[in-house]
Amino acid sequence: MDVKSIILGFLMYGSMTGYELKKFFTLSFSFFSGLSYGSIYPALRGMENEGLISMQMEVQDGAPNRKVYTITAAGKRAFIESLQSPIAFERHRSAFLTRLFFFAHLPPEERLKSAIHYLDAVREVQAELESAGTEITTHADHFQNLCYQFGQRFFSDLVRNISQVVKDLEADPVK
Repeated sequence: MDVKSIILGFLMYGSMTGYELKKFFTLSFSFFSGLSYGSIYPALRGMENEGLISMQMEVQDGAPNRKVYTITAAGKRAFIESLQSPIAFERHRSAFLTRLFFFAHLPPEERLKSAIHYLDAVREVQAELESAGTEITTHADHFQNLCYQFGQRFFSDLVRNISQVVKDLEADPVK
């Protein structure tokens, strides 16, 4: 899904400010989407121009004004159409696998160092996902929980696979 469809999906639950959208995006999609929340605000402007959302300015005393976004009927139709469209298989691009393919050109200690560094980075993201678990499972519906559980399994499998590469590099660093 593109950033527009994701925003429309969030707005299907109710009106939100840009800050709230950014918070939900970070909690919900940062673990498995290459989209950045930096793309939210430009998308909001474009979606408003396309008539997919409306924006209302809420004036606040002693605080910055709030822009509250609401999905329109056209936005709801566009979102449902995006959900109903066929899901294309996305080839996973992995910088680690690409580098691993060429590890023969590195000294053994550099191979191991690189693999361990990547494993540590993946474990860090896995820990972030786990630490968000209570907040996610408390507020998520059945399908969002399925997504969270899928993410947990994905990162567990990824850690297991990279750990095996590290073990293989430690066992026979010359190959």
